[in-house]
Amino acid sequence: MNTASQPDNQNDIAIAEGLPLCKGDSADKKHIAKKRFLIVDDSNEVRFSLRRMLRAAGAKHIDLADTGEAALDMMAQMDDGYDVVFLDYMMPGMSGIEMLNEIKRRGIKNTETTRKIMLTGFYDAKMIEEAKSVGAALVLRKPCSLVSLNIAIS
Repeated sequence: MNTASQPDNQNDIAIAEGLPLCKGDSADKKHIAKKRFLIVDDSNEVRFSLRRMLRAAGAKHIDLADTGEAALDMMAQMDDGYDVVFLDYMMPGMSGIEMLNEIKRRGIKNTETTRKIMLTGFYDAKMIEEAKSVGAALVLRKPCSLVSLNIAIS
């Protein structure tokens, strides 16, 4: 079943059109342990909170970046690429939208299959559409719940 959820008071996740998601899907710890994650956010609190949640879900490889430029450098150096990249919508220097555009512009290898998840505290329809238009598969409202995080990485 393909689902496209719109933000409302009940949801903290917006899913790109055509992305398969079945009710009851959950992340399998063994599957998550094999994935490589990158968290890009200028807030230490957000980076470490998400890392803690990912570890609780079974993740082993989690890299952190506090700027878009640092994240782009990390992505360019990662031979096999990341499986999932969480990026903040609004960061100083380079926003998450600009970062997604820069990934394409620089032709960073092994990013075609990377699931790009935008994080935001602003969560409105215009922002969600903008994020999806430049390659975000999902948009998560900060702070996100463990359930939403598990759905996003499944």
